[in-house]
Order: sequence, then structure tokens, then C-alpha cells
Amino acid sequence: MREGKEATREDIARKARLFGLPWHRPTVGQIEQGKRGVSAPELLLLPLIYSTPLRDLLPGPGETTWLTDEIAVEGRELRRLLDEGYNPGETPAPGPWHYAGIVRKARQVRQVLRGRYEELPWGAESAYVASPDEAETKAAKRLDTTPEYVAYTARELWGRGLTEERDARLAERPDPPTTPRALQAARGHITRALLDELAPAIREHEKRRDKPRPSNKIVKDEQGVVHFMRENGGGSG
Repeated sequence: MREGKEATREDIARKARLFGLPWHRPTVGQIEQGKRGVSAPELLLLPLIYSTPLRDLLPGPGETTWLTDEIAVEGRELRRLLDEGYNPGETPAPGPWHYAGIVRKARQVRQVLRGRYEELPWGAESAYVASPDEAETKAAKRLDTTPEYVAYTARELWGRGLTEERDARLAERPDPPTTPRALQAARGHITRALLDELAPAIREHEKRRDKPRPSNKIVKDEQGVVHFMRENGGGSG
């Protein structure tokens, strides 16, 4: 932009100083080479310094700019930031915005879920997979199973964890305990009843724990339509 106006770096620095910016020729060079960022006031003054709309000074379509080490934005979206009413929401959706952290997070989630699924029978529904809490970990010892089985089965049966279900049933009692000792006793009584409900469901799951997990293969039918088929012959869509 500067060269197109046949201006030198010193010309730009001199004009910037008229607006109170402590710029010198090396300052302009560092900004042009990407070695120095600009502050918010400097950014807003660029149109005056270069006699050019701010939009034209931003990266254009097809260019991607890393704003921080964690997020980059496409040039087209970057220019849209200047549009009236632009609102990307609290968390802009991946697309024109690129998150370095999302990739790392997705990998971590996959690793965690893979580890949890290894503790569950194949066919476990992802909606019920959760990290066991302290109560579920203790219950696992009493039921001679894994915390993952307790956490999964609790959510499968009641739609929530063991602790939440215990507290919900306690709140439903017509005679709520009024002393700490009575509260502890009531919780213990409800927990034992909940474990009795969990035990048979957990045993059913454990029967499938060591069952071979079927793998999928890709096949084409006579019309050339691709299907994912289980190795044992069952279709998966």
C-alpha cells in the first residue's frame, strides 16, 4: 500500500507522528515485516496515516492470519468484523475461524473416550459414558466392578450419576433428616438401595465385556452403493 502511493517509510513515520504516534522509519519497517504488532489506537489510525479504508489494509480473501498462537481467521471473515451488526457469537464456529486448541482437545477427547469404552461392553451408548465420581468409585469396590461400569449403568438407568440420584431421592422423602447424623444415615440407606438396583444391570453388561467387538468392512452392492457391514454379516448402515 505504501509503495503504491510512492511513499517512503520515513514519509509514513512522519505522518504517524502528526497523530501523536512515536513512529520512526524502523518502526514502519518492523510493522511491514510482521515483526511488530500494532495497538488498537494505531490500528484505528491506519486509515488516516495511509489515506485508505481500514478494510483495504486488512488481509484479503484467501489469506489466513494468526491473531494469536491459538486462533487464526480467514481474510474474508476478518474484513467482516468491520461490518455493522457482525456478531460471531460467544464461540465462533470452526470454518473461517481456525482453533489450534480444538484439534488438541478433540484428540484428548478421543483418547479419553477410547479408554472409557475399553472398560465397557461393545455397543455402549456414548450418551451414558461419563467420568466416575467419588461415590461411583467407592460403589465399584462394593460391587466388585469398575467405576466406569457404575457411572455408565447409573446414567443408563436413571439418566444421571449415582450421587445425583441419591440426592434426588433424599429430597423426595416426606421426612427429611434434620441432623447431620440422620442425614448420613439416610444417604447410606438410599445408596444401598441404589446399589441393589445397579448390581443386576452391571452384571448383564459384564457378560458382554469380553465379547469380541465386531469390526466393519466396506462393501458395494450391485448398484454401486457403499455399505458398512459388520464382519459377522450384520449391516450398520
